[in-house]
Amino acid sequence: MLNVAIIGCGDMGTKHATAWSARSDATVVAVCDVDEGRRQRLATHFHAHAFEDWREAIAHTPLDVVSICTPAGTHCAIAVSAAGLGRHVLCEKSMALNLADAEQMIAAADAHNMHLQVSHQYRGLSRYKVIKQLIHEGSLGSPVFIRFMETREVRPKLAMHSLSQNGGPVHDMSGHLFDLARFFTDSEAESVTASGAIFGRDKPRLSTVEDFGVDTADIQVRFAGGHCLSIGINWGLPEGTPSTSHEVVCGPLGVAHTHDSENPDLNLGEISPTTSVVVKDGQGTRVLQCEADFDGPEVCVDQIAFDIINGVSPTANGEAGYAALKLIMASLESIESGQTVYLDL
Repeated sequence: MLNVAIIGCGDMGTKHATAWSARSDATVVAVCDVDEGRRQRLATHFHAHAFEDWREAIAHTPLDVVSICTPAGTHCAIAVSAAGLGRHVLCEKSMALNLADAEQMIAAADAHNMHLQVSHQYRGLSRYKVIKQLIHEGSLGSPVFIRFMETREVRPKLAMHSLSQNGGPVHDMSGHLFDLARFFTDSEAESVTASGAIFGRDKPRLSTVEDFGVDTADIQVRFAGGHCLSIGINWGLPEGTPSTSHEVVCGPLGVAHTHDSENPDLNLGEISPTTSVVVKDGQGTRVLQCEADFDGPEVCVDQIAFDIINGVSPTANGEAGYAALKLIMASLESIESGQTVYLDL
């Protein structure tokens, strides 16, 4: 039985707690949040001990795994301390606010032989697995060009817009898309060119935000093998603005895109029972229906639980999270400098 502590009892912390509790071999024994109402609500629901201080929560015994669901600026301290106490770590994305913190997290996990996994759950969604298979089997040809675009109203989670707490919406969201591009192509990025802005200033919902992170960007990434990723993201529109998004992958043999007529405002990574992947090539059009998905980090919870229970060696600890963060930081550097950033493969 894996005993789990949930650090951060907001929306994502609730999803982590639900995913862990759904397993017959895991139980949530501790929850932590600075907000008394949130931590007591989760503690009552999952019959767990409630803590205000994360240091006390991760020291709770017995404890095997810590799920970190707090703003990215806190991830490093919690993950390093948890590893030092002999706890495995499942950490929400983004991994950290900078590469130095991420390197500390990896080093601590490796030093204590603990698992460290960053929750990039989009890999587990059925439509992205379908696209991965299309690329893998060569249906679209190679290289592939990947395009993600999303526009949304300013977020109700104010920490998401804060540079010091979560890095800003581009920092928060783009990591998922960088990870998907690596997942689709099995290759690493060579260069990043980006431009960005802050559209959220002067929006009433964000009146208490003091240090805005970039919320709007156009990002172009070139991968080894000639694959290209293009991201257009804007999370700074007025409150109440309906979302718009699309995701398209094309190659020399055809193009695939997601489609959901029942949910036209579907966001990237959001689940829906009516989502499909439409493939168009020289033979015409075919529609691949997607399987039902879970709304949350179940795939990541299941993966780290499997690895721990089966004694799988925690090699490449935090690798995917670090790779995504490296591209986040390169994008922000390119936005600030106006120059292309070249990465070491």
